[in-house]
Amino acid sequence: MSETKHETQSATSTSLVARVEKNIDTGARAFRDRLRAFSGRQQLGMLASVALLLAATGGMFYLIFKPDMRVLLSGLEAKDAQQVEQELGAAGISYELSPDGTTIRVPASDLNKARLEVAGKGLPSSGRLGFALFDKPNWVGSEFDEKVNYQRALEGELERTIGSLDSVQSARVHIVMPHDSMFTDEQRAAKASVMLKLRHRLSDDEAASIRNLVAGAVDTLRPDQVTLVDADGRQSLGPKSAEAQQAAYEQALTDKLLATLEPIAGEGNVRASVTADFDSGSEDDLDETYDPTNVATLSMQRTEANSGGQTQPAGVPGTASNAPNVKPPVYPEQTSGPQSTRQESGTYAVSKHVRHHVLGPGRVRRITAAILINDREVTTGAKGARVVWQPRTTAEMQQLQMLAQATVGFDSQRGDQVTVENLSFLANAGQPQPGLATRLLDRVGSSATLLRFALLAMAFLLGLIFIVRPVLKQMQQWTSPVHTLTAGESRSAELPAHAGEMPLLDHTESLSEERQQAHAQVLFDKVAEYVRKEPAQSARLLQSWIHTSGL
Repeated sequence: MSETKHETQSATSTSLVARVEKNIDTGARAFRDRLRAFSGRQQLGMLASVALLLAATGGMFYLIFKPDMRVLLSGLEAKDAQQVEQELGAAGISYELSPDGTTIRVPASDLNKARLEVAGKGLPSSGRLGFALFDKPNWVGSEFDEKVNYQRALEGELERTIGSLDSVQSARVHIVMPHDSMFTDEQRAAKASVMLKLRHRLSDDEAASIRNLVAGAVDTLRPDQVTLVDADGRQSLGPKSAEAQQAAYEQALTDKLLATLEPIAGEGNVRASVTADFDSGSEDDLDETYDPTNVATLSMQRTEANSGGQTQPAGVPGTASNAPNVKPPVYPEQTSGPQSTRQESGTYAVSKHVRHHVLGPGRVRRITAAILINDREVTTGAKGARVVWQPRTTAEMQQLQMLAQATVGFDSQRGDQVTVENLSFLANAGQPQPGLATRLLDRVGSSATLLRFALLAMAFLLGLIFIVRPVLKQMQQWTSPVHTLTAGESRSAELPAHAGEMPLLDHTESLSEERQQAHAQVLFDKVAEYVRKEPAQSARLLQSWIHTSGL
């Protein structure tokens, strides 16, 4: 019983294999017949379609399974790039080197590991060294060599420090050290130049910070002696022009207005524009004022002389007059008359007031500000489901006007003007909700990985529609069975039989143009071959057709 069952299974498997082999042989024969039926140009087009399909499929699979590569290091020199490649290869981390040899990318999953490997080896080591120059003593160097090495080390340290800023990709620092001399004319202050390769624009505060950083590291170096240069030439890092300073001042006032009024009016409900008029000229006034009613004494000189009433000696000169303790003879006394002299001179002047007033360029001549305040947002309804915009009151607008004037430093004598108006913004009407397609595009655009797979899926669908489908349709036409004339049957009955089947084979209305041409070509070849081999039978068949049709 088991042997019978085994024989039955063997016979069934043998018949199944025979049927499969027969189907394969029939399909291969039909494919060859169909391929022969096409012209050389059509065959070349078919092969090109198949090659394009395979290439597109392989490209899509490559993009799908390709790892996400991230930048590990950029701006490398050739020596550093070679060392980093060796370290990554030794660590078993795959990498990609850019065509210019300056950027190395690694898979996102191995990025942290690669950074640790590279940092552990002290790479990259290009660029000027800092104070590591003094790690090894220089026993034969002169004092001049030590000064040069100190300058190189200082420049290297500054380059590394500036390069650590987020806005700076790389930096190059050149320093002119100060020169001391016994003579003042020969003394020279320090100067510095910094070349910056930026990732994005530097703000004024960041540029000032770099100047102060370099100036603080060098003796006698002032920040205004530090020159900053953008390597790409996209930003001017020198002294600001008058127009740039005016724009910065106007923007600062605008920001102050928004910061002051938005907490009251609501975020997004204030629009401000400020225009400042500066006086670019200078003014020097000298004013002298004299006061005739107020007289002041500048100098005074007086001289006085008095004389008179004094006894004058008299008598006969001689011994008696000159001897001591001798009473002189009595003679009448002689006295001189009184004398008096007084002289006075003075210098007087009126009061004088001198006022020297100097005004330099860049002072504000006038400020004009225009401020728009949106309506007030009011919610109505039981649960606040409805939003209504109402105009603001006069008292509220006056309060906002006073705040705006105080913010910009309003001066009526200067001619300043601050206008605050309450207007309804167009956004109050409400914007329509974005459609499904817009939301999907926004969602996809926010994720680079999702966008990548979406594009690949779209390309795959387009390939299926415009490449795979036509090729499969053509391959289906190639593998469809073709009725041929068999040589084993009787030639006398063969042609009439196939002639009777010809209406069954003629499905040209439902076939494509190429299929029709292939089908007609196969029938023509078979009929021509039969006529060439059996001319007599063909003649009798034609005669029977003619008599049958009544011709």
